[in-house]
Amino acid sequence: MVQASTFAPEAQGTGRPRLPYVLLTCGALLIPWLTILASTAAPGWLALDSFEAVGLITTAVLALRAHPALPVVAAATAAALLLDAALDLATSEGTARLAAVVMALIAELPLAAACAVLALTAAPAVKAAVTAEVQQPSSRLPR
Repeated sequence: MVQASTFAPEAQGTGRPRLPYVLLTCGALLIPWLTILASTAAPGWLALDSFEAVGLITTAVLALRAHPALPVVAAATAAALLLDAALDLATSEGTARLAAVVMALIAELPLAAACAVLALTAAPAVKAAVTAEVQQPSSRLPR
């Protein structure tokens, strides 16, 4: 199994990765936002933001567990966040455009970058772990 610290920078002095906790917190904070969005926005926006919340939480859990699916889930979450930022900017006008720019700069683009970093840094570690498992099968696998 690959160590979780392979996937994320450690919090100073704790020996535990901090980026997954940031993603987990942001995903959890999206849940109250979804209840507001449900009553004010089109279903498509609700679906996209729901996907982002699930993606952020899932990415965080997979990073903490050093799961081999992390690169794929983190990349999909990054793509969803980029899509949300682009669609917000493309569909907004006036003061809503300013809000879209602020949200993109403060939340969506930094979170997309964090997910992309996790995806890119985890991929080689996952590949190495899978290669090692193929070369030396674990005792957990039936022979």
